[in-house]
Amino acid sequence: MYLLLAALAGCSSPGTSGGTGGSGGATTGTGGSATGTGGVGTGGSATGGSGTGGSGTGGSGTGGLATGGSAGGAGGAAGGHAGQGGSGGGAVGSGGSGGATTACAYKLCEDFESGTAGGVPTGWTALAGYGSSTGVGLATDAAHGGSMSLKSNSSTTGQGRVQKSLSGLGATATKHWGRIFYKVQSPAVKPTSGVIHITFTALENPGSFSSASAIFENRVVDTVEQSNGTHQWIYNVPDDSCCTGSDYNWMFDANWHCAEWYADQSTQSYRFFTDGTEVTQIGFTNNSNAKMGAWTSIAVGAIFYQTPPSPVVIWFDDLAIDDQQIGCK
Repeated sequence: MYLLLAALAGCSSPGTSGGTGGSGGATTGTGGSATGTGGVGTGGSATGGSGTGGSGTGGSGTGGLATGGSAGGAGGAAGGHAGQGGSGGGAVGSGGSGGATTACAYKLCEDFESGTAGGVPTGWTALAGYGSSTGVGLATDAAHGGSMSLKSNSSTTGQGRVQKSLSGLGATATKHWGRIFYKVQSPAVKPTSGVIHITFTALENPGSFSSASAIFENRVVDTVEQSNGTHQWIYNVPDDSCCTGSDYNWMFDANWHCAEWYADQSTQSYRFFTDGTEVTQIGFTNNSNAKMGAWTSIAVGAIFYQTPPSPVVIWFDDLAIDDQQIGCK
């Protein structure tokens, strides 16, 4: 416990109110022509998959031939996959960018496929930190699904993040299950001494950077890494008055991982899961020290409170919020 309190010293940071929400649209490209015979239709004009064979749509690139077999052509799921060639032979079209075509199964879905690489995702706004306001944006060099993700890349403490309004969720905004996938650049940055406290995801309350004691966010995906590379999970608030951390049982690697949380403002309750396994050490119910507020937005992106020896690089993808537990699907 002494290590956790020491680790979190200076972890306070100010915040801003949530931005307006929105969602990206789907973009499609033009499929190429084809002859050939599909499994359930004739290539060239047969329909199948999520596009039309021969002239099937896919991403924003140019499509290839209709796919033989069970579909005439495959459309570009998540706006980033190309129409595929069929048994008639022909080049596969190149994938496009932006706009998921899959309907959202939850109260909120974000696959970070809409927007321009290097920029803020469509429907999100920049959330300034107390240090650098840069170092976060859409990227194409890693993705859990589709062709883009949100990337944090900075060595400056208090860096900026992005935020999305929860105003359209109604009661779900303050009582929900959440899930996000993340990937840490390998080898992960380790502190040369002490620890690095890194927040991945936070629920934002109305507040201001002007008050150092303002509880403007509740950090629901939050971690502290030691100099030996092991890290713990914690629930945290800016004044470090809450809460108990887990053991240092984890290490970052080059894989995508799944983090889930449950938060209920009315009962001041919280649960956390990593890759489908609950971390019971940091869960609680009716804990007034949690200081959960009336959440207006969700913030995503790495923000850390001790200076790392080199840039901290983390990708985030496939965020979802719902009334029921979502799981690592």
